[in-house]
Amino acid sequence: MVIFKLAISYMKEQKRKTLALLSSIILSVMLIFSMIVIRDSGYDSQIQEAKNLYGDYQVWFEGIDINKAKALEGDKDVIKIGKVKYFCEIVNKDTGVKLDLNSYNKDFITSLNYKLVGREPIKDGEIVIEKEALNQMGINDYTNKDIDMMLLNKYSDTEDINYIESFNKKFKIVGVLEKPKEYYNSLSNSIGGITSQGFVYENSNFSIKTEDTYKGTILLKSENNTNKFLQKMEKKLNLSWDYLHENTEVSTAKNLKQMSIMNLENIKNTIIFIFISCLVIYNIFNIILQDMITQIGLMRAIGMSRKKVKLMFIQLGFIYILFGTILGIIFGTILSYFGVRLVYGYSTKLTINYMSIVCSFGVSTLSVSISTIILIRKAMKLSIVGSIKSSEKYRKKLRKKRVKLSNNIIRTISIRNIWRNKSRTIITMLSITIVGIMFILNFGIKAHVKTNIEEGITGGMFGMSYGTVDKTVSGSFNGTDSLFYKLDEIIIEKINNIKEVSKIEPNFFNSEGHILISKDKISKAYQDELDRKNKLYQESYNNEYPLLLRGYSDEMLESRESFIEEGQNLINNAEGKYKKVLLVNNTYSMITNSFESRVIDKVKVGDIITIKIPVYKNGLEKHETIKVQLAGIMDKIYAASQDGNVGVSGAQVIFREEDYRELTGQKYYNKIYVMAEKGKLNRVEEELEKLTNKYAFSTIGGKGEDQKVVGAQQTSEEKLSLIYQCLILLILSVNSIFIMRSNIISRKKEIGVLRAIGMSLKDINKTLIIEGEYYGVVASFIGSIIAIINYNMGIARANKSLIKGGFARTIKHNIPWTQVLILFLIFIFIGFLSVYLSRDRIDGVSISDGIRNID
Repeated sequence: MVIFKLAISYMKEQKRKTLALLSSIILSVMLIFSMIVIRDSGYDSQIQEAKNLYGDYQVWFEGIDINKAKALEGDKDVIKIGKVKYFCEIVNKDTGVKLDLNSYNKDFITSLNYKLVGREPIKDGEIVIEKEALNQMGINDYTNKDIDMMLLNKYSDTEDINYIESFNKKFKIVGVLEKPKEYYNSLSNSIGGITSQGFVYENSNFSIKTEDTYKGTILLKSENNTNKFLQKMEKKLNLSWDYLHENTEVSTAKNLKQMSIMNLENIKNTIIFIFISCLVIYNIFNIILQDMITQIGLMRAIGMSRKKVKLMFIQLGFIYILFGTILGIIFGTILSYFGVRLVYGYSTKLTINYMSIVCSFGVSTLSVSISTIILIRKAMKLSIVGSIKSSEKYRKKLRKKRVKLSNNIIRTISIRNIWRNKSRTIITMLSITIVGIMFILNFGIKAHVKTNIEEGITGGMFGMSYGTVDKTVSGSFNGTDSLFYKLDEIIIEKINNIKEVSKIEPNFFNSEGHILISKDKISKAYQDELDRKNKLYQESYNNEYPLLLRGYSDEMLESRESFIEEGQNLINNAEGKYKKVLLVNNTYSMITNSFESRVIDKVKVGDIITIKIPVYKNGLEKHETIKVQLAGIMDKIYAASQDGNVGVSGAQVIFREEDYRELTGQKYYNKIYVMAEKGKLNRVEEELEKLTNKYAFSTIGGKGEDQKVVGAQQTSEEKLSLIYQCLILLILSVNSIFIMRSNIISRKKEIGVLRAIGMSLKDINKTLIIEGEYYGVVASFIGSIIAIINYNMGIARANKSLIKGGFARTIKHNIPWTQVLILFLIFIFIGFLSVYLSRDRIDGVSISDGIRNID
């Protein structure tokens, strides 16, 4: 009890030092606690939002027969199932908007959180349709309105032969389904877009072959058993992910949270933060120890054992841990409350789980314990006499070192004082160096990556594949049919009139073609990739393989002539029995992570190939099989990095647009490439989104396209990173201020001597400013050099991967001058601040203090 009272007594006596140490611990705990709470609160809120918008069911199934649907429904882990029969797609031919057509089922609709306005269909010809789909078609007055739609069924038989059947049918709208606008805003930003739903009377008659498969939602007894349930049913019913999987949107939100937790940069930042906390707390503890050494010697001189001295240190450490952690959690909760709103942009309940509290105590315990152990060992090495005499060492040094006035006296005194306590200086500079490296790498890399994403050099395989094209406008894959989606002259003119747009290239695009070729003519590399997909998704191909169709104007063909590896361009090359095309034979392989894979083995210019394409003739969509001749073959650089490869899963052919129109019956362009003025990419995207927001489920693609999937998460992570950096800098500021004040107190007699020999307070302040700036400037310089080297080594590794993957453009090496400058300014400011907040200690030093201590 006596030891405990001694510890408390010392803390009360040294209030300022106790406060400085507690501040460091509190800031450390605040950082780790708020880091976990802000992240968990934000992501948990996103998970809940996903459940509110998309439905709180756990499992989705589709494309299965009635027997498998009943097996799912009868499982003991299932509480409720909502299922519908899927018939086919329906398409609005005027706009290209398409929907899934299903049988009406109230439980299924309710599980997706739709709100029904109107009534359910009770006879053939009646339909309940998603309100947003009608709005995208330009239909606002829909009550009891008749709507002409085309039934469209695209399917393959047991031999993997592809068919299209279509039929025009009139429906009467008897109800609409509504969802919050946030649902459409979030999905419309993804690459695939929205899959809208329509529901009809279950026993409706159709004049085409329909799928008659089932899809639905499953609510389980326990959400925690979702993965176990999926594994069991996938094995039992032989179903792949495409047919049975977790609620996609909720699963995505959960995965984003897990990605954030396991993010290598976040883990690295946490480790560095703990290390910095240990250094700062040790530094302050070490300063406190210097002042305690005499007291320790006196206490041991009057009979206190080494064991009791250790016990006093341990109890001091325990008190610091307890109070520092509790206060850190309290202030961390307040910080988290505002941090969630800053990072995620909306209010949410704070998620404070046991892990955040355990980690908070873990950080404070680790930091204080390591510091305490080191200092106990240090204190125990001193003898009783050595402890008592220790406090006189500084004074003796001062007596031996007479101050001689010279022109560089201010600088000489400053440098001497900085390195008087080498361990303190090294620890302080090491802390600043590590934080400087982390600051430059974190923010420098993010800024450089953003620039390169905008230029299409990095940012994901899709965004990197556009080359000279900056942005695209087209119909979304899930929400439109390529044959009927149209960009008419009015919308094209509006896009062209955007101030920041320098050029546009309207064209044709369809990802639903097929190349007819025997399996023995497919390259081994491409077959390996198809086998990989078949194993994962049960996708099989036999004699008909995916083919992407493009239709380009002569001007576009001319601008892409440099990519022709063999043969010649299509311009002025229309003669012959067959339509001429350019073949893109390279495709991306997940096995090799490159575009080295060729689809057709040993193909050459002049070869005749057979393809199957969707066409619109006699009011219906169907397949036509035609033969085309290869005028030229494009190189792998085109496949990898020009015009985009979204929707590409095999070969591509490029037609002259006149031939494309003639063959397909498609009148209007369905895709447009947009080139923006330098530095205006984001502005152009904003204007395109405004123009196409209510235009037939249009989607904006191009450079940065991949970021739409994780863009919100990355923005949140960047804001979190900024908060962490600010708190770490705050910890270093406390360290710098405390060191400066301690230096002034320990050198009070020296300052008095300097004043006695004629040095003014202004000159003394200059020496202290040099000291304060020295730590930050020198450490920032060292940190900048290390960070710049590391930064450019990372660029070199990235470029090596880009070249290996077949991408022609690479990242330019550079120096992140902006981040380096900001770093220097931050630590220069901290240096000035530490001196400014310590000026009260300087003003209180009198000349007589120095004179009394001169021999």
